[in-house]
Amino acid sequence: MINSSAERHRQLPAPEYRADIDGLRAVAVGGVIAFHAFPEWLQGGFIGVDVFFVISGYLITALILKAIEHRTFSFSDFYARRIRRIFPSLLLVTASCCCFGWFALLPDEYRSLGKHMAGSAIFIPNLLFWRESGYFDFSAETKPLLHLWSLGIEEQFYLFWPLIVWLSLKYRFNLIITAGVLLVASLALNLSMVESDTAGAFFSPLTRIWELLSGGLLACFSGSGNNSFATIKSRIISRPIVDNGLAVFGMMLLLSGASLLTPDVLFPGVWALIPVAGTLLIMMAGEKAWLNHAVLSSRLLVGIGLISFPLYLWHWPLLSFARILEGTSPDLSIRVAAIVLSFVLAVLTYFFIEKPVRFGPRKVGKTFLLLMLMALSGSLGFFIFNEEGFKSRASSRAIEAQVADLNFDLPDSEGWYCQDSRHDSPRCHSTGPSPSVVVIGDSHAMTIYVGLRERFKAKGQDIGLYGASDGCPPLLNVVIQDQGGDPRNCLKKGTEAIKRIIADPTVREVIITSRGPMYTTATGFGDIELDQFGSWVLHFEGEQPGTRTNEEVFFMGLTKTLDTLRATGKKVTYLYDVPELGFDIRSCFSSRPFSITSTVTDPCAVSKDVFVSRNRAFRDSMQAVLSARPDVHVVDLATALCDDVRCFGARDGVLFYIDDDHLSNRGSDYVVRRLWNDF
Repeated sequence: MINSSAERHRQLPAPEYRADIDGLRAVAVGGVIAFHAFPEWLQGGFIGVDVFFVISGYLITALILKAIEHRTFSFSDFYARRIRRIFPSLLLVTASCCCFGWFALLPDEYRSLGKHMAGSAIFIPNLLFWRESGYFDFSAETKPLLHLWSLGIEEQFYLFWPLIVWLSLKYRFNLIITAGVLLVASLALNLSMVESDTAGAFFSPLTRIWELLSGGLLACFSGSGNNSFATIKSRIISRPIVDNGLAVFGMMLLLSGASLLTPDVLFPGVWALIPVAGTLLIMMAGEKAWLNHAVLSSRLLVGIGLISFPLYLWHWPLLSFARILEGTSPDLSIRVAAIVLSFVLAVLTYFFIEKPVRFGPRKVGKTFLLLMLMALSGSLGFFIFNEEGFKSRASSRAIEAQVADLNFDLPDSEGWYCQDSRHDSPRCHSTGPSPSVVVIGDSHAMTIYVGLRERFKAKGQDIGLYGASDGCPPLLNVVIQDQGGDPRNCLKKGTEAIKRIIADPTVREVIITSRGPMYTTATGFGDIELDQFGSWVLHFEGEQPGTRTNEEVFFMGLTKTLDTLRATGKKVTYLYDVPELGFDIRSCFSSRPFSITSTVTDPCAVSKDVFVSRNRAFRDSMQAVLSARPDVHVVDLATALCDDVRCFGARDGVLFYIDDDHLSNRGSDYVVRRLWNDF
């Protein structure tokens, strides 16, 4: 460490305070809050997190460099400051979520909250959320601590960056070159990974640290001497003109990104350059630029910037709990109330918790206490997770059964085709070594298979499930690409599975089903999904995407698939899919602890007219295909769940679904039992 024994306990010198940076924090947190609370108004507000990353990288690097320059740097002092900065507000928010969750959350929800508490205590929440980004995972809006992913990336950056800076200066490495190499490597990994693993590119520290390093590089250039930005700018042209231009252009980038970007773009990817560049330009301009001095340094923005950290921590849990308790997107009045309350709590947290702990006396004692409390928080979270969310909190056996309905699990079998399955291979299950009936489709085929399996077993006939992959329809030679070119591996999961079944003479009947309207319209259904599938493009293998519409590709592919199966002499059964609900099935719990407006979905159903309208175009086209092939047997699963007025998501305490569109185990059994004679 670069410090003498006499200087060891001296406080690290802080970088020169810039009010405009606090104002920039206010802009960042405002964008994030607007995106979370009012996404219909500001779809690109999520770039505020990227602004925070750049600011953090700049300030942390400036702090380290100044301390080393004054020969007062020590790792213990650095991390003690981080602890006193981050832990107080974080502990308060996680403890509040834990207490409120005890009364408000169902066991599986509370178990998930406990896991996230434990992960946050050891600085890995982003890694947990990366692992949880599977198809059947909870909706993001129902994870009260989801926003801590960004804090996890910053904390992981703090673990290695101070050491790199210290070693570079101690052994006379060029810090700018070192940071530049790391930045380029991280950015390159981000750009290469964002298409193949979007969740990984979003949550991995390796693909996001370039944003913090960009701020760190700015700090390296912001000192005095011939290499400083101030000197370089003064050589080019009069500094006020340059500064004002940089600030205005940087703000234009931020406003354009927040206004024009949407959640559908592949992010971070190349799009993250917009907020990063905009933030760097504004900070490079300096506090004397007109925009920085007159706008960002205004009392209002500086005040919001000072409370931005607790404000960021509070706003998401409030919105998330509102979403959980309502079972759907909360009304505008509820969202506004949540944001107002988050401001109130942020102010109270800042003045009565954060400031006294950060700047008051007895810093060593406070640091030790905070470490102990964080260890306690993590242990409590692990205990909640290990105890499965304390199922004993459930008020009755009925709610325990409903909670069980939400847990859908169908692990792959062994034997049959399944012995050579790999991670990216089709889903595979079988009740025997040579099933004569096989179900193919997407994830909806997997859920209906559960009910079919029991009925076929009861009559002594083996049945298998093959393919049934998330977001891949059972269509020969059809590829689905997300925006940006990710092919979703549907050829391997769908086409190869179908070809294998076609070639197998022991398979005498093939049952096909999928969530048709999702593929033909590329849109979800209801407020719970919005337009998350809007970037899906269907095309045939070897054909340029966009050559045909999704609807044309779907029905041409289905026609070819049906005709190929029929040509082998196999019996083909087509299942019209179950209704999509468009709302969170958890809103249908008979005894959820409480809700905000007491508007639990009752009855738990979607209008029959709405269901018919959503599916009319798809079913009309489907009927044209099937009417020309009368030998294809047809079963309409929706008839088991709909009457003349409604299509039900639950009845008599039984949840038919695990989310807004996938059948539960009991739901699958219910549908098949009701329609068994039609099979």
